[in-house]
Amino acid sequence: MLLLVGCSDNDNNNVNGDANSEQTAIKIGLDPYDYATVPAYLSKEILEQEGFEVDITEAQVGILYEALANKEIDAFIDVWRPNLHESYLDKYDDQFETAGTLFSDMPLGIAVPTYMEDINTIEDLTDSADLFDGELYAIEPGSGMAQTTEKMVETYDMTGFTIKNSTTAAMLSQVEQATKNEEPIAFNAWRPHPMFVRYDIKFLEDPRQSWKLDDVEIGVTPELKDDAPTAYTLFSNMSLSLDMVEKWLISIDEGSTPEELAAEWVEDNQDTVDQWLEK
Repeated sequence: MLLLVGCSDNDNNNVNGDANSEQTAIKIGLDPYDYATVPAYLSKEILEQEGFEVDITEAQVGILYEALANKEIDAFIDVWRPNLHESYLDKYDDQFETAGTLFSDMPLGIAVPTYMEDINTIEDLTDSADLFDGELYAIEPGSGMAQTTEKMVETYDMTGFTIKNSTTAAMLSQVEQATKNEEPIAFNAWRPHPMFVRYDIKFLEDPRQSWKLDDVEIGVTPELKDDAPTAYTLFSNMSLSLDMVEKWLISIDEGSTPEELAAEWVEDNQDTVDQWLEK
């Protein structure tokens, strides 16, 4: 069990010890998805250059929503709205605020290898359970994608399939093995992710719209705008491209750390950083 410790004690975390000074201790929630390291570590690098002390707290999605609602973290940089995280938004949406949007209309759903030329829609998949040995691969139980996969199975009456939940890494290991041998496989897919660089895969069309497009937002505590306006301004203006994030993820696979990539990106893109900070 992860113990989350709040960091909103302004009496101990002001720039000059002045009661009117800005809170400079910021805690950012990071869920276990590599793409989320981009806004988390970019924020950390930028805010530390502005004199902040930044802690990245790693936990599962549900724990981070609860932590944000309880003000144990100041920001959660992976809020999917309105569909993928619907169950968490129903519970916590009135207890935090959205500062800004990182991505809009995120592509996600079910994918298969492109060599499966006759499987192009989820309905095609439904009619071909035997071809896939009745197995549909999904990520961790409790994740938004796993929950949506369960709803999709009901919507399409996919009685011939069993959902095989695992970590993202374990699921992609199955994808790698299947594609290497040109075997059938169906699995959760999304961008940004280097899976679309590593493997020759395609999204399945979704005529019944189980997989609706989401925005990815930065959620913050209601107090952050007043307590740490510099951080709030950054979170309000930061936006990312899918191509940039996927290049970052490939660099991680090649041995770079998020800290190294963040420092390099900030150094090379100071004009963008200044725009985000409204300097």
